Amino acid sequence: MESFLYYLLRVSVLMVLFYGLYRLFFVHYTFHAANRFSLLWMQLMISVLPLFRYNFLPKQEPNAENDFSSVDFASLSDMPLVNDQSFFAIPWAEILFALFVAGFLFTVVRYLIGLVQIVSIIRTSEKQTLEDHTVLCVTDKPVSPFSWMRYVVITRAELSESHEAIIRHEKAHIQLHHSFDMILFDFFTAVFWFNPFSWLLRREMQSLHEYQADEQVLHQGIDTKQYQILLIRKSAGEFKFALANNFRQRDLHKRIKMMKKNKTHRQMRWIYTMVLPALFLGMTVLSAPKLNAKATEAPKDATLPVDSGKVHIQIMGTSLKDTPLVIVDGKKVTTEVFNELKPDEIESIDVLKNKHAIELYGEEGRDGVLIIKTKKNAVDGDAPEVILTDTARGDVKVMIDALNENPPLRLRHSSGNQPIIIVDGKKMTKDFKLTTIDSKEIESVTVLKDNKGVELYGEDGKEGVIIITKKK
Repeated sequence: MESFLYYLLRVSVLMVLFYGLYRLFFVHYTFHAANRFSLLWMQLMISVLPLFRYNFLPKQEPNAENDFSSVDFASLSDMPLVNDQSFFAIPWAEILFALFVAGFLFTVVRYLIGLVQIVSIIRTSEKQTLEDHTVLCVTDKPVSPFSWMRYVVITRAELSESHEAIIRHEKAHIQLHHSFDMILFDFFTAVFWFNPFSWLLRREMQSLHEYQADEQVLHQGIDTKQYQILLIRKSAGEFKFALANNFRQRDLHKRIKMMKKNKTHRQMRWIYTMVLPALFLGMTVLSAPKLNAKATEAPKDATLPVDSGKVHIQIMGTSLKDTPLVIVDGKKVTTEVFNELKPDEIESIDVLKNKHAIELYGEEGRDGVLIIKTKKNAVDGDAPEVILTDTARGDVKVMIDALNENPPLRLRHSSGNQPIIIVDGKKMTKDFKLTTIDSKEIESVTVLKDNKGVELYGEDGKEGVIIITKKK
């Protein structure tokens, strides 16, 4: 669901871009066939490009020098433990999706009603097959002359008048297969009904259809002035169908202006190469982090049985693909073991999420970490351990924030040895706890990893060195 909503957002961005391209570069030229192809191509690109992900924008990486990082304690993030009885989240994704479906169904029903009306008029009219296999349908209903697929519909009153130009105009729509364009754009606007630019693109295609039909009629020898007078005389009146190609269309002044316009020189066809930089620009825009983001799955919950029912524990702000990592008294356990714990055995439950969980527990912590301390452990004084794995990136700010926010915890490397902690140039003892330092007193924290720690502190620095400098 969220992935589809991201897709709609990405499509909307491209729609603005390509509609602007068409209005800026193509709309003023008389290359009607090329413009028609451009609109169809834009419709395809708008629909397909957002299905893929692009990385044309440079990624912002944290500054690193000599394989160590230096950070300060500007702020600490919260890691809440949320009870479902006191927390309510508005399901925005579900609400937006429901609105989309409602609008889509309304638009489809509206089009189906129009289609049924067209079919009804064609079925009840008098039919005559013309030489080019076009079917002329004569009706008594007060409708504007229109064409749909291979049918030309005209009223009996207009048939008795000079109707040659009208029939030629509608036959031009049929010969140029304009009905197929309208089917595509009707489906396009049904899916993207919420975006006004989808309707604007559809209107541009309708205008192109009229330009092409007018051009073909004039090429068949119809007098231009008489044809324009006919358009003006027939410009108002009967009912029109949005799904069909009507003889009396809006923007009549634009059609007349286009008839009088001199043909654009063929050398100007180079302007259509602008679609290439527009295509690259569109993929670059889609590379923006907020548009290139992946939808996160809804977090899964871990439950703990208690006498009065079940305590609901939810890790907020994480993308849980499976189940969170559970640490009980410093040891990894399965969720089954966790659910077997009795409420009176538990001293506290701490939650790690996002960066905090990954930095301290590597990929195992990607789905969140529940750190359980039992009452037996509290009596024995053996604090739970945070294991620094080799896959962890080593962001010490996140690490120490987690330690300070989830006491009591002990820091240990995955090999079993504890890294050296240096405070203001002094080496701390192995039982030193980072939680004894007030974060407001810290100026910066520097981490030495791999060979850097060994070069400065010998074998003691093999497991890493954390250098803390306090404010003067």
